[in-house]
Amino acid sequence: MSLPDPAEVDRLLKGISIPPRPEVLTRLQKEIDSPNMSLTTVAQIINSDVALAAAVMKVANSPGFGLSRKVSTVQQAIPVLGSRTLASLVAGVTLRNSLSSGPVRLDRFWDSSLRCAQLCARLTREFRGVPAEHAYTFGLFHDCGIAVLMQRFPDYRDTLQLANNDTSRPFTEVEEAQHATHHAVIGYLLTRNWGLPEDISQATLLHHDLGIFDGNADAAAARCRTLVSLAELAGCYVGSFMRMNEDSSWLRSRSAVMAHLGLGENDFHDLREMAFELLEQVS
Repeated sequence: MSLPDPAEVDRLLKGISIPPRPEVLTRLQKEIDSPNMSLTTVAQIINSDVALAAAVMKVANSPGFGLSRKVSTVQQAIPVLGSRTLASLVAGVTLRNSLSSGPVRLDRFWDSSLRCAQLCARLTREFRGVPAEHAYTFGLFHDCGIAVLMQRFPDYRDTLQLANNDTSRPFTEVEEAQHATHHAVIGYLLTRNWGLPEDISQATLLHHDLGIFDGNADAAAARCRTLVSLAELAGCYVGSFMRMNEDSSWLRSRSAVMAHLGLGENDFHDLREMAFELLEQVS
């Protein structure tokens, strides 16, 4: 799947507004990218917003990062999370805040996204090739377009249910049939506009495209395979944990994901036990 051309982007974005990148994220990313980055300045930026500071400490103390002792300040949390995970976490919190004033409550969506992110980070201990911070970021943001579309279309929840139960068509195809757009391209544009790493944006665009697992997939698509696989596996476990079901996305991708990760049935069930233990600790 190639990147959408400008005309296609205009069509897919018709009537949809991408939330602008907030100033606090711009400041944080500028400091992180500086060759003279100051952890003190990073902490000051995060501490300027009480909700951000609380979120940073909560994630640093989460089971996904496996600390033996809990952190009690942002300054202590920064080396635990790393600068890139911090930037992603701040982006996630600010995106949540920017959409929380809309007509639709998204608490369950954000809860599921956070659980998926933490489990993605944990799964990198089992499957090499993706840094934990990238897995966390992708787990948090790969479905962010869903939140945008929920606020745009009053009947989008019906579309989600339809897409989750349709095993014959890709999730994004169901969305496009209903709304002339889909969450993967919305998420791709949002993550690019917000300055997240390019591999995160690419994988967000392609995470429902099983063509990335083909042997003749281009290099950009091939680089997405492990990120997408970890998120699909994590999403399966989170879905089973929260709703006791497997959605159509996992049913369609299951064989390709397990083959790419070299995951057998016994391994799958062993990891499920680990995942449920972790998810029980996430609050």
